[in-house]
Amino acid sequence: MYKFLKKARITRLVRFLLVILTIFLFTSCSTTTSTDTDKFVVSYPNVSKVNQDVEIRVDPLEPGLSNIWIRIENESFEKAKVLTNYPYIDTWKPEKGGFYKVTVSGYSLTEGKWHTKEGTITVFDVIPPYIEDIRMIPEKPYVGDEVLLQLKLKSENPVVDLSLSGKAPSSTWLNYTTTSKPGYVYMRLPQLNASGDVELFVKSRAYDSEDATKLVFNVRQVDRAAPTINVFTKTFYPENGDISFTLKLYDNEELARYVVEFDGQKIIDESINGRTFEKAVLIGKKDLGTHTLNIVAYDKEGNMAHFAKTILVGSAALSFEVEISPSNPTAGSTAVIALVPQEKNVTYTKVVFFVDGKAIKTSTGSEGEPAITYALWDVEEGPHTITVYAESADRRAGIAETVVSVPDRNGPQFIALYANDRELKKDQANYVFPGLVTFKIKVYDPGGVSTSVLPRLLIKEDEFAGFYRDLQMGPDEISSDGKTVTFSVSTTMALGYYYVTVINVQDLSGNAMRDIGNFLLYVQ
Repeated sequence: MYKFLKKARITRLVRFLLVILTIFLFTSCSTTTSTDTDKFVVSYPNVSKVNQDVEIRVDPLEPGLSNIWIRIENESFEKAKVLTNYPYIDTWKPEKGGFYKVTVSGYSLTEGKWHTKEGTITVFDVIPPYIEDIRMIPEKPYVGDEVLLQLKLKSENPVVDLSLSGKAPSSTWLNYTTTSKPGYVYMRLPQLNASGDVELFVKSRAYDSEDATKLVFNVRQVDRAAPTINVFTKTFYPENGDISFTLKLYDNEELARYVVEFDGQKIIDESINGRTFEKAVLIGKKDLGTHTLNIVAYDKEGNMAHFAKTILVGSAALSFEVEISPSNPTAGSTAVIALVPQEKNVTYTKVVFFVDGKAIKTSTGSEGEPAITYALWDVEEGPHTITVYAESADRRAGIAETVVSVPDRNGPQFIALYANDRELKKDQANYVFPGLVTFKIKVYDPGGVSTSVLPRLLIKEDEFAGFYRDLQMGPDEISSDGKTVTFSVSTTMALGYYYVTVINVQDLSGNAMRDIGNFLLYVQ
């Protein structure tokens, strides 16, 4: 009897050790979630796939554990089940990828209270994460730019690993890795310090499936050189004479378009290409008096050149010249434009002063007093054509001109910022409706606004520290002289309040606009 009891005790001991060993071996091959007071062990895989069986096992560590519940849930799925028979195992086959919360509860009869353990299972989709679209900001990068890649990931996976690799023109190897949810993902490249082609490989991976694509783009040197305009025409035409001119254009890269206006009327608006262009234009007979010729040329980078000339049609010509004092004026100062006679004993009855084809002063003699032969000019930066038209008491007329170039050291001037055509104010609340919002910024620069280096609209939501949306703005409206430009971009806005600003507005000389600060915009 003693041997039997002893043998029975040994058998129970062996069984108990086998149970402990089985639990140890099982938990060593899977994930075990535990708390500070373990009444049971929960085992399940941390990672699984769609349509693959997931086994969740509960092993009590002491007798008296009952009412064992298993709950699996996320934002679109919920399952709850009570386990009544040992072994306490539930098998679940997920139909959709995502993060799933696992909660296991059991009631301890010895303590008279519930014990709960929680964990997470990440379920991946069997379909690879697809890189649906890649967009660069800016779309046409220049040397010195930082490129922001906007990737659109289509996937049912909860998270996707992204990796980027490639070689920059400066022989620097680019590497970037990140983990993100599907949807729009932003990856910022380092500053590109050399011109040339960039070839990048972008790979998306989730669990054991992946997708890859290649992105090739060119980094260009900043072309700030505007086209060169040469016009060959006479300043004075006799009565009934045909006005004509020969136009020659040149650009260091490639021409894009030119516009010709005569007396404010557009007579040519033509797209061109190549580095050089030449054309003979016949305007024909015009009335006696002064006429204005304006020509604007653009290159592929949006750099603009402007030419203005005043032409006189008359029966006899006066002889005089134009002088500027000081000869090298600076922007923001006042210069004197003077008519310098080349004939003696001439009484001037009318003098008109033009800057870039626009009259800034007209002086007419009266009561025996001659017209004033000088005018004050508020100097602006950039190249300018100064023209003077004059009439004399002996019924003659004349015209003369000169060209002056004023160094440009000031950035563009901010005029206004708009959201859905409503001007935003710094000192009051600004409101728009949710949905598609079109932002516009209007700027002015006497030397011309650059349309090759494009502005960027930054949007910051609520009290967050950084701007979460970085959008490139394109030229929307350009004045005929290229001095006033409106840039625009559209984006979808949800309910909330945002801080908005615009950066990277430059003139043709590379001067940047001053910081305009943040505008508070309510979307409601």
